[in-house]
Amino acid sequence: MKFENVLHMRRSVRAFMEKQITEQELAKILRAAQMAPLAMGDDKTTHITVLQQPELLNEIRKACSLKSRKTGETMDAFYGAPTIIFLSATDISEDHIEYCNVACVIENIILQATALNLGSIYIWGCLKKLRAQPETVAKLKLPEGYEILSAVAVGHPGKPLEYREPKERLAVSRI
Repeated sequence: MKFENVLHMRRSVRAFMEKQITEQELAKILRAAQMAPLAMGDDKTTHITVLQQPELLNEIRKACSLKSRKTGETMDAFYGAPTIIFLSATDISEDHIEYCNVACVIENIILQATALNLGSIYIWGCLKKLRAQPETVAKLKLPEGYEILSAVAVGHPGKPLEYREPKERLAVSRI
C-alpha cells in the first residue's frame, strides 16, 4: 500500500474481530517499531511488551475497564483487540522525553498495522488503573525499573478500513 493511502486509511478502531494477527504481521509491526526515531538514539530506556495470552489479556481488560460516557455500562478499554503492545520506559527524565519516544514507536506500529489492513488504537487513559495494580503489572514481566507509559491495541478490524479524504483539522501558520 502506498504511504499516502496508509495515511488516508488510518483510524482508531474500536471494534476488533477475535481472530489473532499472524506471526508475520506481528514481525512486520515490531520491525516498524524498531525503526521509530528516539531522542538522541536512546534505545536503552524504552521496552516493548507484546501481550496475546488470552487469560492475561482478560485480567488486564478487567483491570482497565471503563464506564461508557454514553450508556454508563462497563466497556473493554482495548475494544476486544487480540494483541496489546505495551510501551514502557525507565529512567524517566525531567523533560519526560521518554513519552515522546513511546509515541513515535506507537505511531510506527499504527501505520504498519494500517499498511497490513489491520486495525489499531492508541491506548492511554485506562493505563493509570492498570499501573495502580502492581500484582497484575508484574505478570507482564517488565524489566526491573520500567513503567508502562502507553499501549496500542492491534487486530483485525470489525469492519474493513476505508479510504477517507483528509480534513483540515489542525491550524497551520506559515511565516
